[in-house]
Amino acid sequence: MNKLILLAVTGAAFAVGLSLLGGAEAPSRADPTPPAAPAEKATRQVIGDWVVVCTPAAQGHTSCMMSQTLASEKLRKTVSVFVIGKDSTGKLKGSLQMPVGVSLPAGVMVGIDNSDPFKVPYSACHRIGCFAPFDLTEPLLGKMQKASKITAVIQSVSNQPLSLDFSARGFPSAYEAYLKQSK
Repeated sequence: MNKLILLAVTGAAFAVGLSLLGGAEAPSRADPTPPAAPAEKATRQVIGDWVVVCTPAAQGHTSCMMSQTLASEKLRKTVSVFVIGKDSTGKLKGSLQMPVGVSLPAGVMVGIDNSDPFKVPYSACHRIGCFAPFDLTEPLLGKMQKASKITAVIQSVSNQPLSLDFSARGFPSAYEAYLKQSK
């Protein structure tokens, strides 16, 4: 069994997270023009097992997200990313990036401290993974703030289950920082 480790979010994961949540688009590799440098710098805070990243956005607003990345120690690559942020309408969303090779009809079963799992359907798959966005409701946020882990169970195309455990260590403080910095 592969060991999974927590990793800090990178700039690329941040760009992916923003595009998943309907925020600023990630620059295309085919676009030879580099994005204009913002007047202010992005901020990055590691709080527990979560990372809160904020970048200056248009009209004096700040675009923030919080995330946690799981990677395989053996394979030395990202397995899954859990991102929380607001979509283009300002609605709070969670998004799970899962590895390719998953059973799309099965979706992702998400459980908080292994209780009351709920199914999240995939919305799209790309080279870097399959994405499952979901609404982050107040009751769900309340459970996450009291939890010790958030589990995502996926099925491979050969119907083998894979359980991925995201740590909730630092979640309440990271979410508080996220809210404070999101303007």
